[in-house]
Amino acid sequence: MKQLTTLSPAQRLFALLLLLLALSAGIYSGILQQRLLNPALSPLDDRANSALQRSLMLSSASFATARLIDRGIAFVSEAQVGVGVASIKPGQLLKPLQDMAVRYSDLMVLAMTSIGLQLFLLEFGKLAALPLFGTGILLSAVMLLLGPPAWRSTATYLLRIFIALLLVIRIGVPLAAFGVAELSDWVLEPQRIAAEAALSGETAALQRVDQPLQSGNEGSLSWLKQMAAQANDMFAAVKSFSDNMVEKLIQLIVVYSLQTLVFPLLSLWLLWHLGRWFVRRPLAERPAPAHTIPAVKPGTAVPGH
Repeated sequence: MKQLTTLSPAQRLFALLLLLLALSAGIYSGILQQRLLNPALSPLDDRANSALQRSLMLSSASFATARLIDRGIAFVSEAQVGVGVASIKPGQLLKPLQDMAVRYSDLMVLAMTSIGLQLFLLEFGKLAALPLFGTGILLSAVMLLLGPPAWRSTATYLLRIFIALLLVIRIGVPLAAFGVAELSDWVLEPQRIAAEAALSGETAALQRVDQPLQSGNEGSLSWLKQMAAQANDMFAAVKSFSDNMVEKLIQLIVVYSLQTLVFPLLSLWLLWHLGRWFVRRPLAERPAPAHTIPAVKPGTAVPGH
């Protein structure tokens, strides 16, 4: 640094241009990304990727469970039970529970979309963040060094924007994904495991009851009797877990909302505001030259005259 300060302005400008040329060669040849940046961030990328893949697998399994609940309750709701000369559908009483299962499956779709977006940003940061935003950094730096003084403010803001984008996409996104996964494992994982275990145990009866198919060797009356028996079995299975189902579904909705929507969006919001603060910081004012003569107000006597 001391040697740099002893150089003349032209020599400093030449040294900075050589540095930018070396950076551009490292970026476009792939050496800077493949030999330095990606290996250095590989542990963080691997942990973030494994955490997101695990969250995606859990969300997919929960979506399948929700659809199973919806299908089972829909079958029970359509089953008729004869009472004398009339028939009723006792499964209609479980329609609110079916609506909650549908809402839960919709939330799982949003969760999988959020996780997929984070995986895309993670891969984008590994493959294209440095070439794309590095180009913007180089062009902004050249504009700042060689452009007219009127361009310096715009060039400085552009340089800050590209630096902030590079840091947020390449480092902030995997760091946020890893941090959210660690926080979720610490705070939310016990509640999720307990709720899903109870939910899986209660829905096991639904998986064992299927709608019977009418056989050609059986009459319609025999098939209707089997249908009623299966409907009664299904209704008994649903009735046995209906008391705890609503509570477990609410717990899982809260857990997955925090894990896949609230925490990631909060981390991205914090990264956005951090980058915005970095970009919108006031520019440092250049000191006035020492030989500048202060302005004299009209009517003021000048010393020596």
